[in-house]
Amino acid sequence: MPQLRNRLSGLLLALLLLVSYSAPVLASGAPETARIQQFSAMDATGNTVELKKTPTRIIIAGKAAIMPADALFLFPEAREMEVLLAVTNQGLGDFFNLLDPTFVSQRRIGQQVSAEEILALKPDLVLTKLSNYESLAKKLRQFGVPTFVMDLESSEAWKTEILELGKLLGNTKVAQEVVETFNNREQNIARALESLPGSEKPTVLVMQVASADGVTAFSVAPSGWIQTMLVQQAGGKPVWLDADLSVNAWKKVSFEQIAAWNPDYIYLISYRANADAFLKTIRSSEQWGQLKAVRNNAVKSFPADVMNYAQSDSRWILALEWLASDLHPDRFSNFDMEERIQSFYKALYRIS
Repeated sequence: MPQLRNRLSGLLLALLLLVSYSAPVLASGAPETARIQQFSAMDATGNTVELKKTPTRIIIAGKAAIMPADALFLFPEAREMEVLLAVTNQGLGDFFNLLDPTFVSQRRIGQQVSAEEILALKPDLVLTKLSNYESLAKKLRQFGVPTFVMDLESSEAWKTEILELGKLLGNTKVAQEVVETFNNREQNIARALESLPGSEKPTVLVMQVASADGVTAFSVAPSGWIQTMLVQQAGGKPVWLDADLSVNAWKKVSFEQIAAWNPDYIYLISYRANADAFLKTIRSSEQWGQLKAVRNNAVKSFPADVMNYAQSDSRWILALEWLASDLHPDRFSNFDMEERIQSFYKALYRIS
């Protein structure tokens, strides 16, 4: 896994450096003229956001800004706009610093920024996550600031909200192409697993792992989050759905609970650090060695480049493809993860 992570990070860096040196720098300035046309779209709260012209100054604000930021940069015109970003580095790096050189020197907005501070920056449009609605989006709307709220916590939400964002940006063509790319890659997985009997679907536990003050904690995601979908569509059975889960947050679980589930496969998600140290500790532990996933060398971590793929980010499709091929290698005999990554960045972010 460390070799895979290094290869994936190196692959992404090489692709992005190629773009940095070959593409014109566009993101620092707004287009000289904006089309006089009204755009409207419905966001994740059911609110209709209306713009009288193409936005040229966009702020991506609040916590979890990485998700709406990744959504925005699926559209080529984002590089022609002035985009102000909140902090998006989860700990493994920052995609946008590589994608657009202007972000290297840009001072990021704090995740706890107030509505008043954003108002002073005079944005044409603000993008933010649904989890920031009460603390930020609701207040911005009271000030009359166009605010497009995005959920992005499932594959279907990604598709629906990209289509709506395309309306707001005046580029429904790219939005449809993005959704088509997601659909085609999902359908390839579905076709490969179409005849898979339930008896061949292994039990799977996906956990976030993090360490603070020398204490390692394991957490499971709400049942409605994208991690559940990844396991189910990849031909597995998520074991954590019977727990008393949180609605909108990860919930810590004890080793005793993990042992009670005793899944066939355990997959770790580490957002802020390399997961190799956690894997080493688990594999060498007598206590963990009682679990069949450990005995069968079926404890692994999801791949990552500058971001872990197993989250509600545009890279969720890469997580799905990798997980399906890992759970059912006999049905994906020609699977090439590096090729999947290259085609992903080429199709969705125009990096080739």
